Amino acid sequence: MPQLDIIPTASALLQSLRGLGYSPETALADLVDNSIAAGAGVISLDIEWNDGDPRIILLDDGRGMAPDKLEEAMRFGGVGPSVDRDPDDLGRFGLGLKTASLSQCRRLTVISRQDGITHSMMWDVDEVRRTDRWTVQTEVMPIGIKQLTTLERNVSGTMLVLEAMDEIGGLYGLDEEGFYAKIQDVRAHFAMVFHRFLSLDARRLAIVVNERAVEGWDPMLRTHPATRTLAAGRVGSGSAGVHVAPFVLPHRDRFANEAEYAAAGGPGSWAERQGFYVYRAKRLVVAGSWLGLGGSRAWTKEESSRLARIAVDLPSKADAAWRIDVRKSAARPPAAMRARLSGIGATCREVAREVFAWRGGNVRGPSRPADVAGLWVEERLSGKRRYRIARDHPVITRLSDPATFDPGLFSAALTLIERSVPIERIWLDVSEGADEATAQEPVDPALVDELALVLRSSAKGASEDLLDALLKTLRIDTPAVRARVLVHLKEHP
Repeated sequence: MPQLDIIPTASALLQSLRGLGYSPETALADLVDNSIAAGAGVISLDIEWNDGDPRIILLDDGRGMAPDKLEEAMRFGGVGPSVDRDPDDLGRFGLGLKTASLSQCRRLTVISRQDGITHSMMWDVDEVRRTDRWTVQTEVMPIGIKQLTTLERNVSGTMLVLEAMDEIGGLYGLDEEGFYAKIQDVRAHFAMVFHRFLSLDARRLAIVVNERAVEGWDPMLRTHPATRTLAAGRVGSGSAGVHVAPFVLPHRDRFANEAEYAAAGGPGSWAERQGFYVYRAKRLVVAGSWLGLGGSRAWTKEESSRLARIAVDLPSKADAAWRIDVRKSAARPPAAMRARLSGIGATCREVAREVFAWRGGNVRGPSRPADVAGLWVEERLSGKRRYRIARDHPVITRLSDPATFDPGLFSAALTLIERSVPIERIWLDVSEGADEATAQEPVDPALVDELALVLRSSAKGASEDLLDALLKTLRIDTPAVRARVLVHLKEHP
């Protein structure tokens, strides 16, 4: 059968690859991946405003590359997804170094040193557009890079220099204040994506941005005493199996101050950071997503589940099954795991809802333990949630005994009730539609008895006007309640 080789147009394809949608922080994280794969222990980035002509210099102390390896690293698609990689290799498509760098600049120079010998290669987008050829320039050195001295002092290591930025990248056209604000986004992103390398259970690594070390931020807040660790386990079997560990984070009231609470939320907002956290070789790929799980109606990021975070550890061989994308910023679980992951997610969301609703305290309910002195009890009546004062609470039992009635205690009890209303719980019930009125809602006999008792005990005596005022205060507009109270008063004057 006749065949025809169709060679991609270099200038057009390169321009397209530059537009994959990297932000500065995701692009630079992809470059850090390469340094980690090269065994680096220290990775330094200098992100310079340079009077409006930004430049980025990344230097690592990794193994470095000989000329043939450097050439392979500069090749688009050099080591593709079909090649078996080492368990700690963070690469995937053989594109990251080039696409990430050139998404932010038009000129990328890679200078690598191995066994005391230095070599360099440069991709220049303008030169590719001019010649329409996949040609790199070799043994060229950018001008005015003081970090070259540091590289030359090391036996091995690699330096990347990103220059000639344009409007495609996210650092171009910013004033100095906006530029350095963007660097804060980069630092926060690194702290989250590489937190296990910086401060947890992966190979230890130091990342320095503009001469300041990045400190890891653990999304699961494992060191906070109020974080709840739910049952962890393995989902799937064999080399495709993943480890899943659910966590429910502390309620706002359990943080020392607002600054600590805000820091615990992480980049973005608390609501944005909920969901599954997917790690590949201990590098964070997905930072908070419900992954399209939840059955026929996929879960969304709701206030009620803001405290739910679930860590999922993938082996590198699971890339295809989880559909890891080029930018390593998205993943989707395979069909065989979706039911198990949905069950884990549902449990975590429910516990998170209870913690959020009850301000991190013990969940209240009709069957609460006897040793828990809860002032509010949740009950259900005709499908609706109700919140009642616990009649067996120590303060309430003393108030209900005429022999021990104390005006001071009565005032204290009112204060206690005012300060402990389950606001978050009630708000969640209303926002989630749990308290929609039912057409045939029965009248609560206890409510009728108590309203009648108040009316009979009133100094003004029982009257329909007083009853109407009382019902209005309680926001009760059910005619049946009013009628039952009047009948009760007639039957028990």
